[in-house]
Amino acid sequence: MDRLTLHLIGPVEMTGPGDRRLTPRGMRARGALAVLGTARGLRVTRARLQDLLFSDRDPDHGNASLRQLLREIRQGLGPARDALVTGPGWVGLDPDRVQVDLAARPGPDGQVPEFAADLDIPDPEFEDWLRDARQTAAARMPQVATADALPDLLLSDPVSIGQDAMVLATMILSEAAGRAADLLPIAVLSPGAAPRGAYVRVSSMANVQGGVFSLLVRLIHQPSGRVMWSQRLTAPLAGLDGRLDDLAARCCLGMLQVLDQGRALGAAMGISFADVFSFSASRLARADQVLAQLGDSITPAVTLSLRAWIRTTHAFERLTPDPRQAITEAVELVARARRAAPFHATALAVQSVVEAYLDRDQIAFDLSRQAVLSDPGNPLARLAHSRALAGVDRFADSAAQARGGLDQALSSLNPANWHLGIGVAMMRAGDLSAATRHLEAVHRFAPDNRPALRFLAALRYAQRDEEGTVRALLALRRLEPDFSLDLMGSDGYPVDSLRRLGLLQVAGSRLI
Repeated sequence: MDRLTLHLIGPVEMTGPGDRRLTPRGMRARGALAVLGTARGLRVTRARLQDLLFSDRDPDHGNASLRQLLREIRQGLGPARDALVTGPGWVGLDPDRVQVDLAARPGPDGQVPEFAADLDIPDPEFEDWLRDARQTAAARMPQVATADALPDLLLSDPVSIGQDAMVLATMILSEAAGRAADLLPIAVLSPGAAPRGAYVRVSSMANVQGGVFSLLVRLIHQPSGRVMWSQRLTAPLAGLDGRLDDLAARCCLGMLQVLDQGRALGAAMGISFADVFSFSASRLARADQVLAQLGDSITPAVTLSLRAWIRTTHAFERLTPDPRQAITEAVELVARARRAAPFHATALAVQSVVEAYLDRDQIAFDLSRQAVLSDPGNPLARLAHSRALAGVDRFADSAAQARGGLDQALSSLNPANWHLGIGVAMMRAGDLSAATRHLEAVHRFAPDNRPALRFLAALRYAQRDEEGTVRALLALRRLEPDFSLDLMGSDGYPVDSLRRLGLLQVAGSRLI
């Protein structure tokens, strides 16, 4: 009897022997598989499944829809249709036929996808279930926090024809590695150095031919020998000076994506850039745990700054019952980071974000300007500067800074933050339509970003889009179970910017 595998990290997929795809096409059918795959004994009651997937339909209609959905799953399973089993009042998967795969494997972008990443079923009961299931899956991902939570980055000498090509390749890759080390606590080793254990070797070939500079970069995990990233970059020599930053940023992006694949490369590599800049309490806690255990072992300024950033996210996102305590801890951590490296761009940028939360806008602006002067290519410096510019009422400059950051290669690591910066600047400038577009982009890239939903609810209500307002409010309530319009209008709720702009009328709308 052939065994089937139900994959639940990333897209929901059912596969048979030889990786034959047996996945139903319908999203609700795939949602049912996700529910069954995580249920005790791989079975649930029909009533429970119907409530999760068809809560907005009357019972008879919902029951008929469930029967059609189970028929769709069986059709997708084809010759293995008997793997879907039923009994009096229940439905399930045959545990002797189906094994559930919850292994965390990196996707095409180098990041580990979330649980059931392809599901977006507009049913409030299912959305609540999916949020909880994703948090549980993220918390259970294997995690070993040690001093080698990330591999060393070993720069090999470029192979080149001609001295000019070698010099250019060395400049670009050294710059890229330096930027990566400013964003994650990694050790960058020169050619010939001895790594501490597992490492990523940066191999490259460069040449200049016909007035065009060509650079082939490969990132190879050792000792496995796996090629984790490979890309050929080309640029005409004429005007190359203006492209060097972009080429370095693209190489840095590749390095960060490979380092983010840590859990696939070895159990000890347990920190992820994506976790640090996520909006999920469980992912943030996991990253903070590893960073805390790293201590001063590699680059304390980066480690401490990232821990401070995590706490600002807790405060802004209302992920903690005591935001002030989170900010107090952030102040202490970033002060230690500044003592370790007073002019480090990442430390300056994070301190700027902390000061902005405390409404010390001029101090935040001065710090962010220092961060950009220290390293114009540091994405955190530009992001902090964009926010600080909005804080001193330079809205056009704030939006321009965020748009410039969004155009850079490294923006793909956290596009939601850049769109949030543009959206807030446009909102403060009074362009509610443009602000709404960018805040909707935030929600697409990061559905669990709470500030974007707060702003969206207020802006849509101001533009008389009551249906859109209700969608934003309900999404916010799914993320914040205690949310209410009365709470939104209270002094302690983090919507001061909306209050100052006169956009908090939604709190008195009684729409939910």
